[in-house]
Amino acid sequence: MTDAAPQDRHDPGGKVRLRLPEGVMGGAVYSPCGRYRQRLSRDWTPQGVAARTVLFVGMNPSVASAEVSDPTCHRELMFARDWGYTRYLKGNVLDWRATAPRDLPADPDVACSVANIPALSAMAQEADLVVLAFGKLQARYQGVVRAVIDAVAATGRPLKCLGLNKDGSAKHPLYLRKDTLLEDFPLDFSQPREPL
Repeated sequence: MTDAAPQDRHDPGGKVRLRLPEGVMGGAVYSPCGRYRQRLSRDWTPQGVAARTVLFVGMNPSVASAEVSDPTCHRELMFARDWGYTRYLKGNVLDWRATAPRDLPADPDVACSVANIPALSAMAQEADLVVLAFGKLQARYQGVVRAVIDAVAATGRPLKCLGLNKDGSAKHPLYLRKDTLLEDFPLDFSQPREPL
């Protein structure tokens, strides 16, 4: 009997798995227990051409892996291709794998592993552009959101988003029009506290 791959030791709950587009190579980095995914990558850079890399920072990972995508990652990859990038990196404010936000651990220190923010910083340093796309997170996670934004901003990479929600959070890309324009993400972001 063979041991399951780390990502198979934890069920994030999602059922929709999409094939990677033709010519796209995938990669992923998980914690040994499989509960956390710190990094997802997609590369379609032509041989002999320098990669143009974009990093998307979402809320939390779902079912996307090196082999398959999920609807959010697929949509972000389409944005990246339309913008002329040839490499897509994906990290998240919280690295706990869950399809439904209600399944995230309530404790921010459990929902965001100690490996997550260093991984986001490293990916930002590889990227030409960072797109914040984490949507509305509960108030209990706002300390993590602030720490992520500060760490990624410290790399000096441009921080963009696909618009802001009324509460000031970066819009989630899944249901946005494909011609949605990027805009600057305000570094003074402060999401108001909501009842838990």
